Amino acid sequence: MLKRRGIEPLVLERTDRVGSSWRSRYDSLRLNTPRLTSTLPGYRMPRRYGRWPTRDDMVEYLEEYARRHRLRIQFETELNRIERGDGWLLETSDGEVSTPFAVLATGHDAEPRLPDWPGLEGFTGELIHSSSYRNPEPFRGKDVLVVSARNTGSEIAYELATAGGCRVWTSMRTPPSVFPREWLGYPLNYSTVLMEPLPNAVLDRVGFLMQKLIYGDLAMHGIPRAPLGVQSSTKQRHVSALIDAGFVEALEQGKLELVSAVERFEGTEVVLADGERLRPQVVIAATGYERNLPGVIGHLGILDEHGVAALDGGQIRGEHPAAPGLFFTGYYASSAGQLRFMRIDGRRIARAIARQLAP
Repeated sequence: MLKRRGIEPLVLERTDRVGSSWRSRYDSLRLNTPRLTSTLPGYRMPRRYGRWPTRDDMVEYLEEYARRHRLRIQFETELNRIERGDGWLLETSDGEVSTPFAVLATGHDAEPRLPDWPGLEGFTGELIHSSSYRNPEPFRGKDVLVVSARNTGSEIAYELATAGGCRVWTSMRTPPSVFPREWLGYPLNYSTVLMEPLPNAVLDRVGFLMQKLIYGDLAMHGIPRAPLGVQSSTKQRHVSALIDAGFVEALEQGKLELVSAVERFEGTEVVLADGERLRPQVVIAATGYERNLPGVIGHLGILDEHGVAALDGGQIRGEHPAAPGLFFTGYYASSAGQLRFMRIDGRRIARAIARQLAP
């Protein structure tokens, strides 16, 4: 969008390839937003990707996107810190970059987060973060505990139980809202996009009613009503709904088992919050990621308790008023999905920068 306005931006990328975060995800991953609402500005996703693009589709799309627009990308350059100056001074692994405008787009998934569970160092089984999971083959036939019943955890648990021949427990701390990707052949994301401007309470209420209509009472299968509605949870806690890709059916059929939160580790055992003890051979922690914004701009005083740029409780999309020339994209949390807002905000940010550069 900047290039369309005659501005040649420099993109800093900490790895050696485009789309590296997508490449590192598990093999069977599909987007939870359909192709039509996931495309970026300037190049539509090809129809051959179908309705729900895969991980590999996304990698291919980003590679082609960079080629088509001849983006100037400086690879293997990590951003360490941003300081105020005559504009902004970016301290990187490859030296300093001075610029009047900087756009932060490092996303929510900068570094894998592993809880500091008591006794973890003495656990004699195998423990990995979900970022290291690719497919069921290394775990075939084993007893596996997947920690977290959200999107990544539920999909890994389902795949291990159905394609990996594993006995699977899924540890759930907080009940999520649950929805399928589509219902009666209609992608539910389209409705969420239309209702996104409405108050959170409206989407929360509609979400509760839709979940009840589609699934009935999930408490019968161990998933009671979520404490927060789908939109409030996403916007306030940055925790999305569980987009069901077979998890609920596997739960109903007894192919996997829901258990309570992990409390601590004791040798070969995992002790749960309700006192139950499990002896998994493998623990896969789908416990999310840390954002890197606190280390990069935490000293500027513009981040909230979740580590994202905020003002008066609202998430920043575009330029932060307390940091002129510093823009943000890819951090806005909504049940309508992030890629859609990256497209919208890309245009908005480019317009704002072009306007400020105009004579």
